[in-house]
Amino acid sequence: MAVEEAKKVEVAPECAPEAPVVCDKEDEKAIVPVEPLVHEDKPVDDAKALVVVEKPAEDCDEKPKEGSINRDEVLAKVATEKKEALIKAWEESEKSKVENRAQQKLSSIGAWENSKKAELEAELKKIEEDLEKKKAKYIEKMKNKIALIHKKAEEKRALTEAKCGEELLKAEEMAAKCRATGETPKKLLGWF
Repeated sequence: MAVEEAKKVEVAPECAPEAPVVCDKEDEKAIVPVEPLVHEDKPVDDAKALVVVEKPAEDCDEKPKEGSINRDEVLAKVATEKKEALIKAWEESEKSKVENRAQQKLSSIGAWENSKKAELEAELKKIEEDLEKKKAKYIEKMKNKIALIHKKAEEKRALTEAKCGEELLKAEEMAAKCRATGETPKKLLGWF
């Protein structure tokens, strides 16, 4: 029975080693003093003894005065910190969604702009090709007209030179006839 009592003995964490120990037995409650265990055959070496270190007063302020009140405050503080963290995460998520949507919209606008530019450049190139074809066609027509004018001019020159040659020949014949007959030409007097 003494063994059972020794197993059920609980030591309070804040009490000194010589403080009484409460025995948890249903039918009797007794206070049993506990003495520190010291071996008499070996001398005690104080160099290896444990030293109690006290925390500064600043850390002691945080210790709860009343357990449940401070616990509720701590739980409320943890809950608010959790809410703040969730709100911050949601905010950053929403911001990134908005930025992604804006980037996607800007990307689609850029793609639209590039496609419209490409369409207009293709249309401009087609118009330039058509204009080049028309220009070549008009240049060819103009060259043909120039060649035709040159041909007509050559014909007129040839005709004028031929007529001039005929008139010179006629004038020479008339001069030879006038010399042979001794008469003066009639047209010479018509000039005056």
